Amino acid sequence: MRDPRNAATGLLVLLPFALGAALAPWLLGWIAVAPNRLLSARIAPLGATGPVAIAWTAYHAALIALPLAAWRPARAWMAEAVGVLAALALLAVVGLGASAAVPPGGLARAAPAAGAWVALLLLFLAISTGAALRGATPALPLLAVLGGAVLLGVSGLLDPLSIMREALGRGEELRQALAEHVILSFSALLLALALSIPLSALSISRHGLEAGFLSVASGLQVIPAIALFGLLIVPLAALGAAFPALREMGLGGVGPAPAVIGITAYLLLPLARGLLAGFRVAPPALVEAALGQGLSPRQILWQLRVPLGAGVVLGALRLAAVQAVGLATLAALVGGGGLGAIVLQGVGQLAADLILLGVLPVLALSLAVDAGIALLSRRLAPEE
Repeated sequence: MRDPRNAATGLLVLLPFALGAALAPWLLGWIAVAPNRLLSARIAPLGATGPVAIAWTAYHAALIALPLAAWRPARAWMAEAVGVLAALALLAVVGLGASAAVPPGGLARAAPAAGAWVALLLLFLAISTGAALRGATPALPLLAVLGGAVLLGVSGLLDPLSIMREALGRGEELRQALAEHVILSFSALLLALALSIPLSALSISRHGLEAGFLSVASGLQVIPAIALFGLLIVPLAALGAAFPALREMGLGGVGPAPAVIGITAYLLLPLARGLLAGFRVAPPALVEAALGQGLSPRQILWQLRVPLGAGVVLGALRLAAVQAVGLATLAALVGGGGLGAIVLQGVGQLAADLILLGVLPVLALSLAVDAGIALLSRRLAPEE
């Protein structure tokens, strides 16, 4: 049975989120409509159609159930599930309201108003809090919200929203940017692992090498990302000019090369600290016994240190992978492509919907990576 005191705590913690999510759209607006893309949007009435009424009734019912779900014994996940349903119902209200407020075929553009954004943020916080109360990661339920939003978009329910218009008009560009973003993130993570794993393994018994490695990684960490990418332009351009073969392979002052190298530099410190901590989980007495049995340092590493420290190592990998996805957004600053290019276009045009079109896939990728590695960590290191 679940401790009643924990249930009461869950109720008290989730109740303010539910109340705020219920009031924010009515106080700050559900939808905002602009005559065209160049003019500012203004709050518009939600509309009194039947589908809109059904959607906002479902939304408020889910908000009532959200704090009450904390009382369910042995079902601590229920609060998160109700939060996901509430978020999807909110998106349905916004989509249906925009459809009623914007005539089809016109230049008018609709978007969620400030109240809807505040409510969605509060629901995200409620879902994260529900996950924290049961000691889990919020990545899976938040990813479920984004997946449900995609399904609502595919169904056409969100078509009147300006972000969906941008997505439909830039489908090929969005797919290419997403593929570039995945390649940039994965390449930087692989390169960082290729550097940090052997150096961390060698540093276990070499304190001088460990101090030097961590000092370099820490020094790189304090350099601002934009500055580091800029500092890489000149030496990489000179290297590409001196060696044409490298230039033909894509190495140059601008493009993916400086972006991958810059992201790799920021991943070294979290990977190095996590790997060293994981390798040292094995008790010294056990390591001494393994040496006495005739095992080589390499055998001890892979047969003893890695299995015992798998949870810590995977935690470091999880942090670095999510960080790589986020940092890849900055690759557009040096011509590296990725979803950051769409974000920069939106900033240049002062188009919030275009900015969100680039930001939301980054968020989805981060959550997917976090949830995937967290699941792998539970499978391989259930004791953690």
